[in-house]
Amino acid sequence: MQNQKPVKLIAYGCRDDEMPTLKAFQNREDLELKIVEAHLSTDNVCLAEGFDGVSIEGLSQSDAAIFKALAGYGIHYFSTRTAGYNRLDLAAAKKYQIHCANVHYSPYSVAEYTVMLMLACLRKFIHIIARSAVMDYSLAGMQGRELHNMTVGIVGMGHIGKTVAKCLSGFGCRLISYTPHPTAETDALAKAVSKETLFKEADIITLHTPLTQDNYHMIDKDVIAQMKDGVVIINTARGGLINTWDLIDAVESGKVSAVGIDSFEHEENVIQIDHESSLIHNRSLLALKAYPNVIVSPHAAFYTDQSSKDMVTVSLNGLMAWLRGENNPNEIAY
Repeated sequence: MQNQKPVKLIAYGCRDDEMPTLKAFQNREDLELKIVEAHLSTDNVCLAEGFDGVSIEGLSQSDAAIFKALAGYGIHYFSTRTAGYNRLDLAAAKKYQIHCANVHYSPYSVAEYTVMLMLACLRKFIHIIARSAVMDYSLAGMQGRELHNMTVGIVGMGHIGKTVAKCLSGFGCRLISYTPHPTAETDALAKAVSKETLFKEADIITLHTPLTQDNYHMIDKDVIAQMKDGVVIINTARGGLINTWDLIDAVESGKVSAVGIDSFEHEENVIQIDHESSLIHNRSLLALKAYPNVIVSPHAAFYTDQSSKDMVTVSLNGLMAWLRGENNPNEIAY
């Protein structure tokens, strides 16, 4: 091992919060790591020449042009420091023989945020805070509901979905779940039911599933029509799981009583950008934000000190494993 040449990796889109972990990797003798703050793009992909593997943050470019360029540099290992990988052009990665991986990180980051959104929706917390900011301490219109009286339907029982169920277990609410592959463990945490049953019986529906071609717009007007009147919808997964305009219609009609979303459609040019003095070209987002019973946050549920450390560590360790001839447990099948 001592005579082995250091692995050479380049990390793009590096945030300030990632720097302590990245710099700790730079101190390793078995690794040469280049840190690039800018997101990967066709303008700076040339910086990867001479490296063995590439790590990116979620907003980096990862299309056919990028994979073609990386293959030209002899790079065949690529990792995104995110759990979601729907933005990766996996067909192009396969064409250019580039192995791709995502990461796992503390599921409590998203799970705890999900529960926070549920409580904020049920107790109209954002509206209460807005009123108190202008010295309005009246109670009219502020009556909430109690979580223990609710049936919560969890769609997706992976690491995050299971952790949501564990977090909710102390509230006394009824828990049901839908997952394509239920197990004794998932059924014990939240009773396994069909997707149709979940949408019909749940007072609160929370989404924790990757975005695929099969579940794009999983929730649309037809599915919403099957739900309980006054249902609460929480989405801390992927924006494309919900048809946003159908959701807007349901909020306006009162069918959906409250919404808490941390991921929305067409968010790529919105999140992680300061738009205080610029236009946001996302009409459905702006429409959602107009309603007092809708909470929209900028894809921040994952963002904790623990998850930041986890994402860097898992991404770089996975790349190093590949380059040492070992398996990367987070490799994406394509």
